[in-house]
Amino acid sequence: MAPLLVPLLIVLAAGAGIFWLGTWARTTVVILVRHAEAAPATSGDPDLSPAGEARVRGLGEYLADVLPGGKVDYLYAADTRRAQQTAAPIANQFKLPINLLASSDWAGIATRIKREHRGETVVVVGYASTLPSVISQLSATQVAIREDDYRSVFVVVIPSPGETRVLRLRYGS
Repeated sequence: MAPLLVPLLIVLAAGAGIFWLGTWARTTVVILVRHAEAAPATSGDPDLSPAGEARVRGLGEYLADVLPGGKVDYLYAADTRRAQQTAAPIANQFKLPINLLASSDWAGIATRIKREHRGETVVVVGYASTLPSVISQLSATQVAIREDDYRSVFVVVIPSPGETRVLRLRYGS
């Protein structure tokens, strides 16, 4: 019986190791989008301008085309109208709710994504002032977003194991 027990234990240990590696080795993809052009402020929370509305019209389809597997698992957006209006085509394309981020949530969003969304594809819609910090926390890569840059989409690919990569794409006209 002992000669059968050793191979059985080896097979069980190998199976457990494969299962552990499968759950550990997953790639997280985080897409960071700055809100589109805002209308001139008549209040502290402006809507998108006509140019901004035109820019985001095809954003959901664009992401579905460029993402492997064409899916998004979770969607965050700043709690302003312009950010939510930028996120709306993504929410519609992927049938997702928009999870709002208050200004106090930005400091911990990178940690939250790493902890709660491992192996998922997450979109974050924010500002030129908040997204560079999130990208840095996710990847240790420093980026700058100009005040007039509404076309950049940043894709942070976090493989486990492996080296994190940051891609900068452009969308809209």
